[in-house]
Amino acid sequence: MTDPRYEIERTNRRTGSSVHLHLIGAFDRGADRVLRVGMRDAFASGRRGHRVVVDMKGVDSIGSECLELLLIGYTRALRCGFGYEIAGPRGHVRQALALTGLYAADDQPAGDRIGVS
Repeated sequence: MTDPRYEIERTNRRTGSSVHLHLIGAFDRGADRVLRVGMRDAFASGRRGHRVVVDMKGVDSIGSECLELLLIGYTRALRCGFGYEIAGPRGHVRQALALTGLYAADDQPAGDRIGVS
């Protein structure tokens, strides 16, 4: 397992701005501080129409504290008029996100997930 970290990629286009928050490593117990800072950076200076994509391809594991922060991010996106999407989770991370409704598993109808477009 690798230490949790994140990288941010910002894109500005005529159609709006987007931020890709790339998560890498184990986001289990104690990693909530890293994710909290990453989420704060991703939402910083965003305006209505801003889109936040949380890329989870590099996540090895996820704990309840980090799941809660991803749900808080979803709520914040709703309140601020942002787009919010969880992308690319694998294995048990994907299953945990599917149980929260943040990610639609292959056997879960897309309409049942709570990500905002």
